[in-house]
Amino acid sequence: MNKASIPILELLDESELSLPAPTITHNLERKLSDAPSRATVFRALRPLEEHELIRATGGDSTHYEITDKGQAYLNGEHVIQD
Repeated sequence: MNKASIPILELLDESELSLPAPTITHNLERKLSDAPSRATVFRALRPLEEHELIRATGGDSTHYEITDKGQAYLNGEHVIQD
């Protein structure tokens, strides 16, 4: 996980939407004065998915949505163990 992990989770939680990676990056740039770079956002997605904090949904392109475990993590109710 990296500096984009929490902002990604917060964005997906607040939006209640399934979003593609470029849209996640775009919205973080609009929302945060010190937004993570596109590369940092893309690198954060796999570990978030591996920890089951987000899930990829199918279709023509990959979209990501927060899971119940991801919401619990944001609320301090779930601890990630490496």
